[in-house]
Amino acid sequence: MVFVTDRLAENNRNQVASAPSATGLMSRFLFDPEQVEQQLREHIVGQDHTIASLRRQLNIIKAGLTDDQRPLMTALFIGDTGVGKTEMVRCIARAIHGRADAFCRVDMNTLSQSHYSAAITGAPPGYVGSKDNLTVIDQELTEGSNSRPGIVLFDEIEKASAEVVRSLMNVLDNGLLTLASGQKALNFRNTLVFMTSNAGSVQWQQARHYHWLPQSWQKKQRERIRQQALRRHFDAEFLNRIHCIETFAGLNQDSLPSILNLQIDALNQRLTKRNVRVEFSDQSIRWLCACDYEQHYGARAIQRLFQQRVMAPLAETLLTVSSTAPVVLHAEINNNQLVFTPGPVPDTGNTPHTPANKAEKGEDNG
Repeated sequence: MVFVTDRLAENNRNQVASAPSATGLMSRFLFDPEQVEQQLREHIVGQDHTIASLRRQLNIIKAGLTDDQRPLMTALFIGDTGVGKTEMVRCIARAIHGRADAFCRVDMNTLSQSHYSAAITGAPPGYVGSKDNLTVIDQELTEGSNSRPGIVLFDEIEKASAEVVRSLMNVLDNGLLTLASGQKALNFRNTLVFMTSNAGSVQWQQARHYHWLPQSWQKKQRERIRQQALRRHFDAEFLNRIHCIETFAGLNQDSLPSILNLQIDALNQRLTKRNVRVEFSDQSIRWLCACDYEQHYGARAIQRLFQQRVMAPLAETLLTVSSTAPVVLHAEINNNQLVFTPGPVPDTGNTPHTPANKAEKGEDNG
């Protein structure tokens, strides 16, 4: 049953979609590139250059300047593990569709042999399942709607076989993927196509002699190594069909406070249903930043650090808290470890949302 209020809300959304923007331009898309950029900067750390590039691409899409015979955008994210490549796509899905899982993700590391191309294009005629048009690509999430583009992510694409990668050539070229049966084609012409790759990461880690160079020189050498790795992994025809190839910067010590604050925010959101909140002082944040972690593993190493140094002692404390009244736990350093002690609950109408020391937000995961 459709209620009047629902119909009115839908009419309002349609009016917003068809209304001219500040520049007088009408667009069929509801998303706002500026808001998408803002959300990305709030959740992704250390990738300002890539975020700015994505904003420019989204402006082109919003303005309706894309080729209607190709995907709206094709982007390849390359960089070390844990720097935010996959998390970037999750944030874009959240900003455009309101849900972080509103995109089709294909884990290419499971398609490492040539015959696995059937997982994408379907079984060829004469094989079992050829008439079923089965594919790992979710058609609804990929094609999107008239007002919001679909999103698909081919994750860790360098780990798929060359035949699997070549099966995507038509997607990048004309926005269509005809299944092997010939009876059905998936439409990618209203789709943001993202790919991620760790190509060149191992070679860079092994090139220790470059790590003593100034940062500007390191950046140039790292880019050169990555470009060489891309040319080894992918055909020139494939790379030439990608709209933008973005290199993600490695996370450094300066990124650590922002990522930790994001972890704290996420933790407090999970604790809300228990009427519990944790507060971290500047001293406790500095102590966590000084802890040893494997920096070349990116934000995932920081998540492991958070799990061991924060979540474990916090769990022990929570298991002793039996009260259902609101509780604020203050993180303090005692004998070179974090301890959580109950403190006074702020006597305000709104529970404070951010730690007093909260730095500029950012995040990763990749």
